[in-house]
Amino acid sequence: MPVYDSHKEGIVVITVDGDHTTAELKRVGAAALARPGVPSPARVLLDVSGAASLKNRSPDDLRDTATFFAALPGLHAVAVLAPDDLSYSLMRMGMTFFRANGMRAGVFRSRPEAMEWLKEPEA
Repeated sequence: MPVYDSHKEGIVVITVDGDHTTAELKRVGAAALARPGVPSPARVLLDVSGAASLKNRSPDDLRDTATFFAALPGLHAVAVLAPDDLSYSLMRMGMTFFRANGMRAGVFRSRPEAMEWLKEPEA
């Protein structure tokens, strides 16, 4: 399965590995946030470092996905792990859509940096 979730240190981690569809990402993300025991408000690390099909995503795909996640109840913040230049650039565009929907969002090149940001209280 190219998209799967786990939990680490109170953070929901959604990992994309290989080819995936936006529908699969939405399905796994919504299910991960609905699991019993997930802290609310939830903080999510979206790891797209293994996403092979990310380069095929249009701005409309990014906007639609960000709008979907921003509308999920109990979601507080999203950090995206995007270590390579292409995914980092695309995810920076995606962050503008998250923020436009009132979501705390950031994009990072390293997992430790993303996890630290998610653990920080809002300024």
